[in-house]
Amino acid sequence: MKTRYILPVLAAFFLSACHKDLDVIQTDQISANGMWRTEGDATSAMYGTHQLMRAAFNQGLVYWGEYRTGLWGPGNHKGLSQTARDQVYQSTMPNTHANADWEAIYKTINNANLVLKYTPNINFASADKKKEVLANAYYVRALCYYWIARIWGDAPLVLEGFESTAQNLLPSRSSAADILAQVEQDIDAGIDNMPPAVTAKKTASLSALQILKADLSLWMYKVRNAGDAYLDKAEQAVTSVLGNTALALETDYDKIFATASESGKEVIYSWNYAQDEYTGGYAADYQFNSATVSPAYHFNPVVVGPNQQWCFYTDEYVTVLTENTADKRLLTNYQVFYDNLMNQTFHFTNKYKGTWLNRTLILDADIVVYRLADACMFDAEIKYFRNNAPGAIQALNKLVKRAYGVDNYYSATSTLPQVHAIIVKERMKEFPAEGKLWWDFIRLGVAFDMNPYLAAKQNQQNILLWPISDDSINDNPNLGGQTPGWQ
Repeated sequence: MKTRYILPVLAAFFLSACHKDLDVIQTDQISANGMWRTEGDATSAMYGTHQLMRAAFNQGLVYWGEYRTGLWGPGNHKGLSQTARDQVYQSTMPNTHANADWEAIYKTINNANLVLKYTPNINFASADKKKEVLANAYYVRALCYYWIARIWGDAPLVLEGFESTAQNLLPSRSSAADILAQVEQDIDAGIDNMPPAVTAKKTASLSALQILKADLSLWMYKVRNAGDAYLDKAEQAVTSVLGNTALALETDYDKIFATASESGKEVIYSWNYAQDEYTGGYAADYQFNSATVSPAYHFNPVVVGPNQQWCFYTDEYVTVLTENTADKRLLTNYQVFYDNLMNQTFHFTNKYKGTWLNRTLILDADIVVYRLADACMFDAEIKYFRNNAPGAIQALNKLVKRAYGVDNYYSATSTLPQVHAIIVKERMKEFPAEGKLWWDFIRLGVAFDMNPYLAAKQNQQNILLWPISDDSINDNPNLGGQTPGWQ
């Protein structure tokens, strides 16, 4: 069982958090006079921003970052489905979809805004600790706005914490370009503030900021067509992460995701899940109801719990994952088991499966947002974009040696088109169920190739975005209505 790790939150935070969809006028004036006085106040609020971000992405991470890829479909191997997931697979999400709402992300941003407002005026015993608190607030705000810009495009860009009804609680939308520009500014501010000695994994570090900068810079270069300077920025950021001697690839892929060994040497930044503090998350989508599996096979090997497996990989994705049965990632990413007593075959992932305690499933596996393998893949991608096929293959081979157990698994004579195909395939094998493949597919230009539902809609305006929730539109006339293409 993992060590309990509690993220304290100021009770007063819940009074100062932004309100439903940034647009509900309150009748009271919120005062900060009783808070934001001590180092402990600021530090607690810093932890609170990470806690709120974890809650905001608890389910949304895969809905926004994976389920639209075409790699997912009905669970219990095509026997069970739910409309909310089917709509995402098919890119038919309505304005009423639960994940069309951005309220929880903006609550997180609001807390980060307040940390940035009040922390500079608080006395700290250590100047570096104050800088760490500020750097974390910049990191959280940057990460949240990075996702907002990619999910919804144009959206409110709010840089002031909501504390009073005298403030504008009906913000209009800013362009995605302006939001991404702010993301870049926040990342750079975070890097400038973050003390190099910080080695945290459940809050931000210099490497967490640098890997986010690499991610953003590649998005700007390839998706936003912002120019070669962003490829240079991505390369510099990746070089920084790869040069961090405190980071290394795990020898055992499973150790990255198992509760007993999480926060290991490969993890750069993760969201903490712990019994008696915060459990659950999207991993509940992949388990089986314990009544459907013979007791002898509960967690031996079939992952069971109170829910049912509502979604799982498509047959096409399973074919990719099982292409090489010697792949050491396979047992973590995909397993198939025949229950002879139930006469039922189960297909499941062992990633983020949590802990089996007293015949009860505890979903306490940390969700890894960034790890060193991301930097390795970004490194290969940068070299590919620079038309350096041998360099890209060399970078890929360093990563996949763990999977295949051999040096130089891929040929150094691979052509650029072959390198592109290898990068796509290895991302599919390295990062299943981690909530990032959708963005990878867009960046690598294969989103419409992978999902047949999406391919049929590629001429639809803003099809790669999500609609804005009805609640947001109805309550805030300054949003200007629904995103074109999603009316």
